[in-house]
Amino acid sequence: MTTFHISLAGRTIAVQAQYDFARQFCRDYLTGDPKAVIEASASPEDIRRDMEEASTGSPAYAEILGIYRSIAEQLPQFDTFLVHGAAVSCGEKAYLFTAPSGTGKSTHIGLWKRYLGDRIDIVNGDKPLLRLQGGQVDVCSTPWAGKERWQKNRIVPLDGICLLHRGTENRIRPIAPGNYLDELMHQVYLPTRAETMVITLHLLDEVLRRTPLYLLECDISEQAVRTSFEALTGQPYACPAEDAL
Repeated sequence: MTTFHISLAGRTIAVQAQYDFARQFCRDYLTGDPKAVIEASASPEDIRRDMEEASTGSPAYAEILGIYRSIAEQLPQFDTFLVHGAAVSCGEKAYLFTAPSGTGKSTHIGLWKRYLGDRIDIVNGDKPLLRLQGGQVDVCSTPWAGKERWQKNRIVPLDGICLLHRGTENRIRPIAPGNYLDELMHQVYLPTRAETMVITLHLLDEVLRRTPLYLLECDISEQAVRTSFEALTGQPYACPAEDAL
């Protein structure tokens, strides 16, 4: 058993792990601050269950799934919660694309990186955290970033949330959260403890009050990038990155 400390969403977390893989997996988030507010680990039962549910033969990989679940169960107490989505930043603002697995989030932000190049960063490609602090909503990266491992250890103010749907035309429009609440709820991690679940729902409500929400219907073209980029950032679309020419 090894213990190390990581920093997520500005909070220090003490991680206890059976396998060295966990420390290596979290290497970009290691901190020397020993004053942890959260302790996280995965029990042998957690590891066995995650091996079955994730269809993996690796107990070390299953352990990191259990560790993140342990963290996500506790973070709402610190005004932070886990969301399934892909977050990109442009300048000092971030934008979150969310949709069910397989809809095309990773494909769309991959197109942002391809065509916009160094104008943007991928903050997290799969499981970022949303934090409310001082009246502001921030996107916080984590090492849990999907199979592509697209992540950059940053905390960036959130300036828009985009529900992504597949479409044959590229179009985007503002939407009212109440009309899409069920879809949004399916992309938020809800803790098992009732009191922590209530906190999470309150945090989600506050996020939606403070953050513009959009519906994007798109294909996998450069025009899809132009459509979402200009609507979300308010900036003109520039020439494609050199590696896209």
